[in-house]
Amino acid sequence: MSFASLCIPRVTQHCSVENVRDVFNQLFDGEFVDNIDTSFTTDSKGEVFQVMFVHFRDVPANERTVAFYAKMEEEKMVKVMTGYKKYFWKVFLNRKKERLGAHIMTKEEEEELANRKGK
Repeated sequence: MSFASLCIPRVTQHCSVENVRDVFNQLFDGEFVDNIDTSFTTDSKGEVFQVMFVHFRDVPANERTVAFYAKMEEEKMVKVMTGYKKYFWKVFLNRKKERLGAHIMTKEEEEELANRKGK
């Protein structure tokens, strides 16, 4: 089974890649995590946090992975308890957009950009 990559849009700055790997390997009952990409950012209140993208190996499906992806398909987001008291992550499928490379902006792109700035 090929697992889609996941996005955790807000992870505390003190949480390590190893912590995230351990949570998902425990959640899915196997060594399924291949790689985790991280990016530090700051919110409007000045709080530093990470955005993490979790990538998986191709592995056989098991009861836990099938249940997780079924819930993801149905609800578009899964709350994952991290094992630390009341803390959880909101986890989403990683929906990376296709990059077009360098090109002349289309009218549609111009309108989309104008609409985003207006919000």
